[in-house]
Amino acid sequence: MSLGIAVFIFADSIVGAGISSYSNRITTNSALNYVEVTSVGPDSAREITDDSLSRFDQIDHVVGSSGWAQIDLAIEDPANWPSQNNPGAFMGTPFISGIAPKVLLGDVPGDGPGVGQILLPDKGQGQKYAQLLGKEMSFVYTKEIGPGNGEPVSISLRVSGIYDNSSPGTDGAQAAYVSRELLKSTLANARPNAKGLTYPRAYVRVDSADEVINVQNQVRALGYSVNSVAGQIRSLSGLFALLALVSWVIGGFLIIFCLGVGVSVGGSWIKQRAREVGLLKAIGWSGASIAGVYMVELAAVGLIVGVVGALLGTFCSIVGTAVFSGLQLDLLPVTAWAMPNWLLVLGALLCVPLFLCLGAVGHVARLARLDADSSLRDL
Repeated sequence: MSLGIAVFIFADSIVGAGISSYSNRITTNSALNYVEVTSVGPDSAREITDDSLSRFDQIDHVVGSSGWAQIDLAIEDPANWPSQNNPGAFMGTPFISGIAPKVLLGDVPGDGPGVGQILLPDKGQGQKYAQLLGKEMSFVYTKEIGPGNGEPVSISLRVSGIYDNSSPGTDGAQAAYVSRELLKSTLANARPNAKGLTYPRAYVRVDSADEVINVQNQVRALGYSVNSVAGQIRSLSGLFALLALVSWVIGGFLIIFCLGVGVSVGGSWIKQRAREVGLLKAIGWSGASIAGVYMVELAAVGLIVGVVGALLGTFCSIVGTAVFSGLQLDLLPVTAWAMPNWLLVLGALLCVPLFLCLGAVGHVARLARLDADSSLRDL
């Protein structure tokens, strides 16, 4: 029984917590949570500016909005070029959490590279860029100095990570991700004669996938063309909400397991004590005293079984989460060395003694009513 409890606790820590965490991340920080806003489209007649982003931020359930634009970047020093004829041409792109591709190498925070850092693709133009990880390099972009004229401007950035560009999205295969602050300042410097910074599109992040359609309609009402993944596949939010209940389902199975085994073991335990009841009755014990002692004994045994199972499950959970975290499975984003769900552990500690006593209560009551002669007849 202790082993069974340990298995359920371990399963909850790995599978339940992992899938619940995954589904929560999908519905709170993924493409499902974003509304894509464009200034070009059948419903759009307005440019996207910083003022537009501020108006988006004021909509209920909006966590934040980000302008999207790109700027050409190239590695300045030929000594750092991936190859002799490849200057490493990239498109500086804002890093948007939940939409940006998976980071393969480097320690990159969830909100992307910091100011002074850049995230390069894994490969491109027949070259690998992993060898540039950790290097401080100069990149150049073009600054407009007149109609049709420009000059190169150098900017020093450290390569903080390498991302997977095996399946390029709308950002392109040669996107180089930088912070939004860095991109904004670079664009402003590259276009000094522009009246104001405009974006070809923007992304509005919503706190829940269930609210995306509502926010999308409000942004459309402001005069912009909008699109969203959640609007195209609305059934997914319900699916992920169901997956988030996996941990509760495992807890339910644990209760059923404890109930079935506890009732069976508790009843068998007391049936084997019939002769002891006769001896206790013969020396003057009352039925109530005998019933009380046996119930306390069962509760103590159940508590010991629960504690052993909880300790074993906790140990397996701590070690197991470390192992699965090292595997970096997208479907099971567990935290290394994580403790199990304390509600599940507490439930096991309470359910085992309770169900052992529940299974034995009928037998205990019947044996307590027997007289000494009946109890000792088979001795």
